[in-house]
Amino acid sequence: MQFYSIFAAVKELAQIISPIATELAQFEAFFEKTLHADTEPMNSIMRYVGDTRGKRLRPVLVLLCAKLFGQVNERTVRAATFVELVHSATLLHDDVVDDADERRGRSSVKAQFGNLSAVLAGDFLLAKAMLLLSEPGDHAILQEMLRTTAAMSEGELMQDASVTTDAYLDIITRKTAMLMRSCCAAGALSVNATSEQVQQIANFGINFGILFQLRDDLLDGENLEQAQALLPIYHDKALQALGGFPPSEIIEALRDLTAFCAERME
Repeated sequence: MQFYSIFAAVKELAQIISPIATELAQFEAFFEKTLHADTEPMNSIMRYVGDTRGKRLRPVLVLLCAKLFGQVNERTVRAATFVELVHSATLLHDDVVDDADERRGRSSVKAQFGNLSAVLAGDFLLAKAMLLLSEPGDHAILQEMLRTTAAMSEGELMQDASVTTDAYLDIITRKTAMLMRSCCAAGALSVNATSEQVQQIANFGINFGILFQLRDDLLDGENLEQAQALLPIYHDKALQALGGFPPSEIIEALRDLTAFCAERME
């Protein structure tokens, strides 16, 4: 399979996210603290979840979009942690549904601790997430995230091997892209961006999220014809959505992150 190629060279992820290195370290410390459970075996499972570290693209989006409009603060870090907890919970539940024994190159929680433990650990993560955004000032962010979480469940149930292009886009928008959109919106909301600014960066997020899932499907060998045709379109849509912002270090990082996700091989 010949993948669509946009650039001859793409920056490394660590270089792309260097403008938020300090803020990302703050997130990591808070995320690790939030994973703690008071009892066993839940705390052992949470440590295992914490050790299974991905690229952190969702919290990265929250932090970048907050810094685009202001300064990262406690609300921003809580929002970033919320999205990573929800994402982690969905992975635990997905592994049970898909009967997957491996996740990111190591045994899944389901394989390591059993189906029941994986389901309950996912529920535990979702409950932890809800508690994070329980302050009155977090209401707008929580509403954004809860709408997205509901849409993700709908998207997972809609999946079908043979669908029209419109239906395919609807599915990946719900199951993946809406969470990316909410990451961008939550980052902006956390620093009191205007409604126009929130909408503008959310538009980038939805197109970025579709691009991300299209690349995922290409890498997984799924919906190859549709994903191959749509990838360059949504790469351009994501960049166009950033075109309304003045040049800055953060906009450059978001552009580079778009290129990285379009070209990634894992």
